Amino acid sequence: MFSMPRMVFGPGDRDRYTLRQVAELGLAIVFECRNCRKASRADMLELIGRYGTDTTLGELRRKARCNRCRKREADVLMRQAEGRKDLDWWPRPPGASR
Repeated sequence: MFSMPRMVFGPGDRDRYTLRQVAELGLAIVFECRNCRKASRADMLELIGRYGTDTTLGELRRKARCNRCRKREADVLMRQAEGRKDLDWWPRPPGASR
């Protein structure tokens, strides 16, 4: 059974989540390049230390750059920090078709 992380906003409002809200909900963040599909898990403590707790996922998404292809075309994926690797992703698992 698929279980989504608890949402604060509606599904279309992902960019409005702050790092504080993501941390309080116990979610992990993965940036996936829309160009080459490389996925990288973000370190929450490092992100908070560098950008602050009030930074939104939308702001981070616009700053993210792929290490492989160097494009700034990231998608932000979230999942429960503890759970099966293939489940609990929102809005979709990495590499899934849109």
